Amino acid sequence: MPPNEFVATIVVLASAILLISFWKQILFILLFGVVMVFCFGLYNVATAMGR
Repeated sequence: MPPNEFVATIVVLASAILLISFWKQILFILLFGVVMVFCFGLYNVATAMGR
């Protein structure tokens, strides 16, 4: 196995372990981001209707 392929394998394994251990936090952050974007869009529509 070439060295760069070995490094890539290590990086993929490390990121998989991090994702498995932090998936709840990542899910919460994504959900929070979606809600914020939705509320911001709703606010922009409301202000556009109000003008």
